[in-house]
Amino acid sequence: MPTIALHNLGCSKNTIDGERILHRFRSAGYTVIGAFAEADIIVVNTCAFIREAKEEAIEVILESAAWKKKGRCRELLVTGCFSERYKKEARALIPEVDAWVGVHEWEEVLATRLGGEAPPTFERELLQPIATQHVKIAEGCSHACAFCVIPHIRGPYRSRPQAEIIGEARWLEERGVRELILVAQDTSFYGKDRAGNGTLADLIEALLKSSGFPWIRLMYLHPDHVDNRLIELFASEARLCPYFDMPVQHAADNVLSAMGRLPLSAGIRERIAAIRAAVPAAAIRSSLIIGFPGERAKEFDELERFVEETRFDRLGVFPFSPEEGTRAYSLTGRPRSTTVMRRCEAIMAIQRDISREKLAGRVGSDLEVLIEGASPDRAFPFRGRTRFDAPEVDGAVFVAPGVCSPGSFRKIRIVNASDHDLFGEIA
Repeated sequence: MPTIALHNLGCSKNTIDGERILHRFRSAGYTVIGAFAEADIIVVNTCAFIREAKEEAIEVILESAAWKKKGRCRELLVTGCFSERYKKEARALIPEVDAWVGVHEWEEVLATRLGGEAPPTFERELLQPIATQHVKIAEGCSHACAFCVIPHIRGPYRSRPQAEIIGEARWLEERGVRELILVAQDTSFYGKDRAGNGTLADLIEALLKSSGFPWIRLMYLHPDHVDNRLIELFASEARLCPYFDMPVQHAADNVLSAMGRLPLSAGIRERIAAIRAAVPAAAIRSSLIIGFPGERAKEFDELERFVEETRFDRLGVFPFSPEEGTRAYSLTGRPRSTTVMRRCEAIMAIQRDISREKLAGRVGSDLEVLIEGASPDRAFPFRGRTRFDAPEVDGAVFVAPGVCSPGSFRKIRIVNASDHDLFGEIA
């Protein structure tokens, strides 16, 4: 049978789509490989959230098209957000692509192409490490954030049925998954669009009862939808990682209003205070957009003070990217790009000091660590994470020589810390 290789771009939600595409091909008898030079079919699953993602998508598509001349590739398929957003324009500009498939079309396209009985929708070609896997609990977004193009690409918010999510979780647990991560464009909005399906708290309680995952983690919580019941659930359930990934985007009220974001600054502070009061050990991760139209020196000073006072455990900082099709695209009053980069660096310098101090406070403590695999550091040849850190976006724990196997939990005594990582030995 023909061979197929996938180049997956973008977020964990996109990764899940790519895994399902690969599994559909494998179920039809294709051989899944990692070497693009040997692939008869190459699929590029793209992102188009911001300018850099679009540029990366174009670069990878062109690189993949080159394998039609120098490799075995006889067919190039492009799917994902870039394909959904630009397929009409791209079809003429990159004729080497044999099919541009939108985010809402690929299941139907593959069913027509491959025939036969499709596998259950939750089955996927799991990528490494197997121990940590994501489950998408909803698709699309119904919010009106002025800077975000996702509703235009993915459509309105659509919660998956609770029973379907639990079925996928059980399937993953049977395959050795130890950490289950729930994702959506806004995880905390789950169920609000679907009468009778239950809330996110209901879903978590059902997952805790029906599965034995040692860790369950939530990503992408909107601060306006993190309610008291959800916070109380974090406080009472030991298997629910005390980790709040809650993008606030800014702290100046006029900027938040222009972004279409709620709550405003006072509400954000109240929500964070409520989390820390109920879950003292909570790690709070957030993200900020710097340089949104209307951000003057006054608003940036307010943001700096907010970061200094809030002391996030983890923080991502991104320069504003004007995206066509969004309300913010035509707004005036944007700071100069050099000013934006200087402000990004200033915020990250503040956060670096906060992170260093917080991690230094963990030296001497014993932490449960999920071992992920090998590290290039000979003195600390294993790499893992605590329940306070998510994969890919946060720091790691580097572990000294000992008996460690990927997917196992080990108690690690922390002996040192850097700006973003911890170092330890088996306790």
